[in-house]
Amino acid sequence: MKTFVQYGAGNIGRGFIGALFAKAGYEVKFIDVNMQVVDAINELKQYPVEIVSNDGSRDEIITGVSAVSGMDNEAVINTIAAADAMATAVGVNIMPKIVPLIAASLKKRWADGNLEPFNIVICENLIDADKLMRKLICETLTEEEIAIFDKTTGLVEASIGRMVPVMTDEMRKGDILRVCVEEYCQLPVDRAAWKGEYPDIPGLHPYTPFEFYIRRKLYLHNMGHALTAYIGKLNDKEYIWQSIEDPYVKITVQRAMTESALAICRHFDYPLEKLSEHIEDLLLRFGNRALGDTVARVGRDAKRKLSSSDRFAGALKLAENEDCGCVYIALGAAAGMFFTIENDEGSEYIQAMIKEGGVDNVIVNHMELDKNSAAAGYIRIYYDMLKSGATTAELLAKAEQLKREVLRPKLIP
Repeated sequence: MKTFVQYGAGNIGRGFIGALFAKAGYEVKFIDVNMQVVDAINELKQYPVEIVSNDGSRDEIITGVSAVSGMDNEAVINTIAAADAMATAVGVNIMPKIVPLIAASLKKRWADGNLEPFNIVICENLIDADKLMRKLICETLTEEEIAIFDKTTGLVEASIGRMVPVMTDEMRKGDILRVCVEEYCQLPVDRAAWKGEYPDIPGLHPYTPFEFYIRRKLYLHNMGHALTAYIGKLNDKEYIWQSIEDPYVKITVQRAMTESALAICRHFDYPLEKLSEHIEDLLLRFGNRALGDTVARVGRDAKRKLSSSDRFAGALKLAENEDCGCVYIALGAAAGMFFTIENDEGSEYIQAMIKEGGVDNVIVNHMELDKNSAAAGYIRIYYDMLKSGATTAELLAKAEQLKREVLRPKLIP
């Protein structure tokens, strides 16, 4: 039996990636620092994944699993070194902390004479996550080891589309390992980066060029999701489904995602109707009440979500580069500057930037937008409106007005 290591036994690790490989017949070994989770996996050797929707739910029992403490460096290194493949789902900020152990595992493989292809599926919401991981790994290798690394190791980017909420005590039903997920269970991965024979795993979909799927996930799914949370917070909503049920919110989110879709399609020469279908599917999935996904979870960490290459700034830049409108995406960016929740360093960071240098401090120095760009101008307009207490309906009306102004010069000879 082949062995797959899942670094990170959180909701995505257990509820999506680990489950995908376990159901395909792999022995799955989780690595995590949460000893309650590690001990429970090792005691039970299985865990439940609850598939939830507005129509009901069902349990899938994931078997053939074990776990290793992420604080036991020797065990981590030995476990990865002996595996056939692995994935990470730890969060962008944690990646630099685990990469030295991954590098040490690779060195052990090679020292033991194992030069078989080894693939690391990178399940993090970050453009060029493969480049970051390669840089961090190669910093620990000699020139000779780098040559072996490049020949044998695949750094495979993945696009995480399955929505998995933070689990509450009520959702766990007394089981620390229970994870609630939506029905959607597709994992696109970068086929060009995969080393050796590609595995036949249901739900694992190879694509080339993979940049398209990374941008689709970040600029459509993640951007639309965050926008739903930002406006939901302004409207005092607790859950994502409550926010997207507001028709003004739904129209705003749909139009923002459509702006991103048009830019992506122009950039990659991809049919717009296919992304339009994807948008409709996402809007339905955002409305999944049974997931219990909260505005607080989806919206938190505005520092990252408003950063220069992330879901809003990245989408705005692509839209402007492809000569597409971006008035609704800009509305989302402005709303993100008002998103505040307790114990969220990301939102506190954005508020501190605004306090220090105004909204332009975020636009220019954090989002890295041209201060004279149309996108920057739109954000300023919405920011001032929100500061004055504008409603969602008023923001949408303004966006429609700005959109007409963008289109008018193109329609009139």
